Amino acid sequence: MITLYTAPSFEELPSISPPCLELETWLRMAKLPYNKVIVIAQSFELAPKGKIPFIDYQGKMVGDAFLIMEMFKQTEGIDLDAGLTPVERSISLAFRRMIKENTYWGAAETRFGIEENWQRFRAVVARALFPETPLEVSEPFAQEFGKTMRSQMQAHGIGRHSHEEIAQIICADFKALSDFLADKPFFMGDKPTTLDATAYGYIGNFLQPRFETPIVDYLLGRSNLCQHYERMTQHFFANSEAQIAH
Repeated sequence: MITLYTAPSFEELPSISPPCLELETWLRMAKLPYNKVIVIAQSFELAPKGKIPFIDYQGKMVGDAFLIMEMFKQTEGIDLDAGLTPVERSISLAFRRMIKENTYWGAAETRFGIEENWQRFRAVVARALFPETPLEVSEPFAQEFGKTMRSQMQAHGIGRHSHEEIAQIICADFKALSDFLADKPFFMGDKPTTLDATAYGYIGNFLQPRFETPIVDYLLGRSNLCQHYERMTQHFFANSEAQIAH
C-alpha cells in the first residue's frame, strides 16, 4: 500500500502545493490506490528530503514527485507515456522541466512576492501547517515560512526581478504551453500523459486561491489552459475520494 504525504486542499483545489497535486494526479491516472496523510509542521521530520510530497512505499520513505513516478515505472510497470515516440517524450520532459523549474516561481511570486496577496495567503499557510493552533499563535510561524520562500526566490534568481519582469517571464511559459496544447484535449494528444499531471498540478495553483495579478490575468486569458484544468478535474477528481484507500 502507498501512503501519500501531501499538502491540504483549498476549496475545490485538491492540494495547495503544485508538486503534491502533480503527484496525486499521477497516482490517480496510474490507478494506484493510496492512503492520504496531510502534512503539518511537525510531520516534515518524516520527509526524506525535507519537503513534500513524499510517500511510504513498502516501508520505505521516498521523496520528490519525479523520482517517485520513475520508481513506479520500475516497481509497478506503469508508464503513462508508453504511447509516445522518443521525440514526444523529449518534448514532454522539456515542458515538465520548464513548469517545475521556472513556471513554479510565478506561483511563488503570486502568493509570497506580492505583499497584499501574502497578507491573504498567510492565513492559508498558518491553517495548513498548524491546523489545531489559533491563528494568532500560528501566523508568526507562517510569516517565517513566507520569509523563507522569498529567500528561496532570491537565491533562485527570479526574486531579483521586478514584478513586471517576473510576469513577462512566466507569461511566456504560459504562451508556450497554450500554443502547444492548441485545440487538443490533452498536451500530447487524445490521452492524458505525465505532462498533463504536471501542468494540472501547477496551473491549478495559479487559479486557486485566486489572486488578481498580471500572471493570473494572462493565464485566465488562455482559455485552452483553463479548459484543460477543468477537463483534468472532471476526469480525475470529480469523485474526490476515488482511489484513496480506506
